[in-house]
Amino acid sequence: MKDVTIVAVKAREVLDSKARPMVEVDVWTSEGVMGRGSSPCGTSVGLHEAVVLRDGGTRYGGLGVRQAVRNVQEVIFPVIKGESVLDQERLDNRMIELDGTPDKARLGANAIYSVSIAAARAGAASVRQPLFRYLGGDGARCLPVPMFNVVNGGTYGAVRMEIQEFLLIPVGAESYAEAQRMGVETFATLGKVLERRYGRERLGSGSYAGHAAPTHEPREVLDCVLEAIEAAGYEGKCRLGLDCASSHFFDSQRGCYRFQGREASREDLIRYFEALSASYHLLLVEDPLEEDDFDGFTEITKRISSHVIGDDFFVNNLERLKRGVAVKAASGMVLKPNMVGTISEALNAARYATDHGYVLVGSCRAGGTVDDPIPEVSVAAGATLVKLGAPRTGERVNLQNCLLRVEEELEASAIFAGSRVANPTAGPPAPFTAGRAEQSV
Repeated sequence: MKDVTIVAVKAREVLDSKARPMVEVDVWTSEGVMGRGSSPCGTSVGLHEAVVLRDGGTRYGGLGVRQAVRNVQEVIFPVIKGESVLDQERLDNRMIELDGTPDKARLGANAIYSVSIAAARAGAASVRQPLFRYLGGDGARCLPVPMFNVVNGGTYGAVRMEIQEFLLIPVGAESYAEAQRMGVETFATLGKVLERRYGRERLGSGSYAGHAAPTHEPREVLDCVLEAIEAAGYEGKCRLGLDCASSHFFDSQRGCYRFQGREASREDLIRYFEALSASYHLLLVEDPLEEDDFDGFTEITKRISSHVIGDDFFVNNLERLKRGVAVKAASGMVLKPNMVGTISEALNAARYATDHGYVLVGSCRAGGTVDDPIPEVSVAAGATLVKLGAPRTGERVNLQNCLLRVEEELEASAIFAGSRVANPTAGPPAPFTAGRAEQSV
């Protein structure tokens, strides 16, 4: 097909799912096709993430993004105008060079990522392909196992609970649709279990992501989830996981963790998660140690039976990932493209992770939109797991529904990843090496 170039870009300030300002961008092509993208932002933010540029001041409590919007229109657009919308890596590299900082602090990763996703969607629409196939090629046909965030502690919980998320993972399902149903039914049953054990007044209102932890003891929460799984009729078909977000209870001044009301060393925490993993046959433990402890991640990866997943630890940064792979720190990576700031950088990190046998976990962010591209990006990258929150609120349910539509589109060629992630002691799942879409221009 003939070349398709960028002819116009429109940026604006909108609100994310937590009513915080975010950048939204429309990219228009020479064929009159438009792609739209926006940059989500997490509530739990890693130290090494690319910079979300905020305005400061009093407007929106300092969270406005008008400067990032101006950067899109006045700085980025003049450079990418006339460029092919079908050459994603070139577009992303142009923006990276234009910014000129290692963390996209000058223009803002929220400005750059919004353009990156908008361009990708415009490119996909131009060649009349769904985004997952445009980015991942014909090999993109793996439906990841959904991980449902069913109980929240950390910055989300109602009581002092250091662990941020307790995850329900229906690995025994035969399809994505069945896994989603299992998650919905078990989540509803869990609400009844928690209310019966702790009373309605102890539960609080929860959050957008899951039930609020009614206790500070992780084992009690895990027992409740297991009871709900059995009561829902899915015993033996679901596994459990944890997102520890341990950097948030690490005291960098004292070099120790503040865990369960006392100081804990790296070794104390490793032993704790080692025992928890064995007792509950945990499928994975995400960010079990603070985000700069490469030696600790190497040690816990050797000793724990679960997959050790890096989120804040890797932040989709290829250099941090290479360092981790070299010392065998972690066995998996969370895929959150806005953490690094362009879709090309995120997919390159994802390829490196799967090429080295790491588990790939797609994940949305706390503050996003109903059309966050992460479900399709996860399929494009060959992720075998995906974390899209709990089946309770609008934008999260919409992202889960997106994968139902992908599964329907793939029909008989779809591969559900359940059997590939069910047994972590057997080693990491065989990676799906989806190739880049080849476009003739």
